[in-house]
Amino acid sequence: MADLYVLGFALASIPLCIFGLIGNTMVIRIVYKTREMHTTTNYLLANLALSDVIAILMFPMNFGSLDGFGPSLQSFGKFSCKCVIVGSIAVASSASTLTFIAVERYHAILKPFSSNLRLNEENIKKAIAVIWTSSTVLGFPGFFLNLWNNERAACDGPWGSKPNLASKIYIIVNLLFTTYIPIVVFLFCYGSLIKGLYFSNEICAESTNEDNSEKKKLLITFILATSGFLLGYGPMAVFQTLIFFGKT
Repeated sequence: MADLYVLGFALASIPLCIFGLIGNTMVIRIVYKTREMHTTTNYLLANLALSDVIAILMFPMNFGSLDGFGPSLQSFGKFSCKCVIVGSIAVASSASTLTFIAVERYHAILKPFSSNLRLNEENIKKAIAVIWTSSTVLGFPGFFLNLWNNERAACDGPWGSKPNLASKIYIIVNLLFTTYIPIVVFLFCYGSLIKGLYFSNEICAESTNEDNSEKKKLLITFILATSGFLLGYGPMAVFQTLIFFGKT
């Protein structure tokens, strides 16, 4: 029965993965091909799309690493265990990119004359390099923890149902940097922007109506993108946190 649920979930995920691949690939192509789109914010959006593409491509490997589901070939099982970690690195990159976007928008709109944390054409590539380097460092231990178990025909490791102590430590550190710290940043940055644009008018007083309308549209776009990430990844983060504290 469990296999049927997993199979149903896998089949239901297919159209979402296809739409996700098409949409994110289009974002990358448009930003790359259109010179007018070569801005720091759009570069970050393209990096977010790239992270999502990698995560989507690695997503089917989660089913190959489950007990009793997918091919039972040992070589494929070992391969799927490593691909799951590549997917987690891509998720970490998505979280970091969304965090960079929130901080960048906060400083661009609320503190336009403060250049210390502003991204520009000169440092945007360094910022993206930092995102991928930190995400890889964060996820790298998973390659040694997520191992194939021949007896169970499944992966033993951080994302299993019974992680050991090392895997639990890895999980909570990973979730801290991919979920909980970003949520605090999102709430502060976007909360401040919503307050400044809609309630206190401290931003509106310094800008034209057209500028304010554009800022509000961008703010809504970024909040929706962030909400989509949290809705997609949040439930798993909560589940893994419950496992860490022994509540499941």
